[in-house]
Amino acid sequence: MSTTQYAVAGAAVALSTLLVVAYRDYRAYCALGDHGLPGNFSGWCTQLKLTRKSRKDTLVPAPYDLAIEAARTGPHAAESFLPAAPLPARAGHRPSIPGFTAPQRQVSDAASAAMKARMAGHLEALAHTNPTLLQLELSKLEGPVPALQLHKDREAVRPRHLQRTRGEVAHVHPPDGSTHLVLSLADSRRLIEAGWGQRHRLSGTLLGWGYTLFYAPRNDAEFHVWKDTVAAAAKYACADLGKVDLV
Repeated sequence: MSTTQYAVAGAAVALSTLLVVAYRDYRAYCALGDHGLPGNFSGWCTQLKLTRKSRKDTLVPAPYDLAIEAARTGPHAAESFLPAAPLPARAGHRPSIPGFTAPQRQVSDAASAAMKARMAGHLEALAHTNPTLLQLELSKLEGPVPALQLHKDREAVRPRHLQRTRGEVAHVHPPDGSTHLVLSLADSRRLIEAGWGQRHRLSGTLLGWGYTLFYAPRNDAEFHVWKDTVAAAAKYACADLGKVDLV
């Protein structure tokens, strides 16, 4: 076999391997279903393009200068809105999160149907209790998913940290029960350090640094930590607008 033939054969093997890897990646992407992007070839290609603007250090609590980022994000970015008591460490290993730029989902330790219903009910109750500050409407980021948002009448005074999410504060992902929230930089750091979540791959680029994934609650104790975290996101969103009444 000549050198040229070896080169051609090697290129063919490499191309075949690449196609197999790409096909498996595509199938894994489609298995996650529709979300902010369609669960098809077009959506897969779009999220591949977004990798140029993404980061892989999602488990690093604060890969930025807090003083600089707090000045850019707003006057409350360095404040913590979580309970003052130390945040307990989450038990066990972190769930498995595929490396797609979008969607960000966990494929292990998903919440039960009863837990997801409980979470949805809590978001609805929180919006109902604070009708002049918050609303529960379809997500502007995830498609037909209910999302906790700053009330539409507050758009003129929307804080800087909610500009990129168009006023969205939090939404729960129906397939697994994980939650995306916009947290203060201080709270996002506390959450990640205690093992409760991680940043989005687009945080610090197309999304703010505080755009954080909270892992799906598995039991009553974890649900209460989730409630505290949702409350922290809501208080941060409304810090200059009014007091958030909790449920």
